[in-house]
Amino acid sequence: MKKMASLFIALIMLLTFATSSQAASTPYSILVDGEQLKFGKQLPIVEKGTLLVPVRSVSKNLHLEITWDEKSRVVTTYSKNAVITLEINHKTAFVNSQPKQLVVAPKIINKVTYVPLRFIVEAVGYELEWNFDKRIIAIDTIEDSKGFLWKVEKNGNVVYMLGSIHVASEAMYPLRKEIQEAYEKSDYLSVEVNVVAEKAGLSEYITKLGTYQDGTTLKDHISAETYETLVQFLTDLKVPTNTLDKFKPWLAASIISSWNDETSPFKSELGIDRHFINQAIKDKTPVLELESYESQLTMQDGFSAGIQEGMLLGTVQGFYSEDKSTEVLAKMWAEGSESELKSRVDVTALNEEYYNAMLKDRNILMVDKIDGYLKNEKPSTYFVVVGALHMVGDHGLVELLHQEGYKVTRQ
Repeated sequence: MKKMASLFIALIMLLTFATSSQAASTPYSILVDGEQLKFGKQLPIVEKGTLLVPVRSVSKNLHLEITWDEKSRVVTTYSKNAVITLEINHKTAFVNSQPKQLVVAPKIINKVTYVPLRFIVEAVGYELEWNFDKRIIAIDTIEDSKGFLWKVEKNGNVVYMLGSIHVASEAMYPLRKEIQEAYEKSDYLSVEVNVVAEKAGLSEYITKLGTYQDGTTLKDHISAETYETLVQFLTDLKVPTNTLDKFKPWLAASIISSWNDETSPFKSELGIDRHFINQAIKDKTPVLELESYESQLTMQDGFSAGIQEGMLLGTVQGFYSEDKSTEVLAKMWAEGSESELKSRVDVTALNEEYYNAMLKDRNILMVDKIDGYLKNEKPSTYFVVVGALHMVGDHGLVELLHQEGYKVTRQ
């Protein structure tokens, strides 16, 4: 699956020559699943680098229903995934009742309503690719993300195990129907940690665990080179250079990652686990936990000084380079490539300390809880969502369950 965000950005850059509304000097060819979109005399226009198209033409070809409210001058389009509401000459639109800001507002030209193509395509879940030389815009249906789903049964108890990624983009949805159906069949959702639930005393626990209590600072615990890199990074962000001094490297890295989350199309609130937690809250499905915040935080605090410094340095350097790792991970997840997932686990295993703490030891404890689900006296169905790296490999959940005598099948 191609990354929609980068394609949209490329489209904007390629169209930045236009600073006011104008019809293209050479007609655009816009293809929807290979079929050319016909506009007749109602040609697309470019304004401030944004391509605007007649809403009725694009809605027809994207199989969207459309309504028009003359009094409020609001056009609404409907797809299976989204309800999109746009008001003429207003830059705030709504997707499923959530406000979204537009670069250029919808407008009426010669009694024809024009809307931003990028916005519509992104909201309804298509992917877009721009061929500059041929002046072709290709819009294609995105296949539902496959993900990594397994099933294990015993004595009427069923456990579905979904290997997730904790950050995702809007382009990764919808998930394939088998995943959604497995969730809907389940009596319980089980996750590593319920990241939505409020945890009493958590802030105090993080502060005590993740900050220095002995009068030293971060500078005293990492190399001069790494600290200098951190200071330059904070300077570039126009943030006081002592902002992170009280934090241990693992927590400083986590804080920096949260800053990156604000600008990246891949966000924790769009993560697969968060997606199902939100569904469970809406459906009033009980949410169980395989771990706790305390166990996860203690694990990170227990890493050696070298690993913690590496985590911090890698996070900082990610801001300066075009880090494709999350994009590659998302593509792997969407395609459901088990061999690539196994390769990632093998790479992680090259660092024994990190591998044991992050995967091997945690997997043993997770399997104990899953084994308990399968031995429940009252037959129940559980939908377990954990990081995909926990699923495969010699010490993965699938293999550990096999060793316990269970038959685990990929779905």
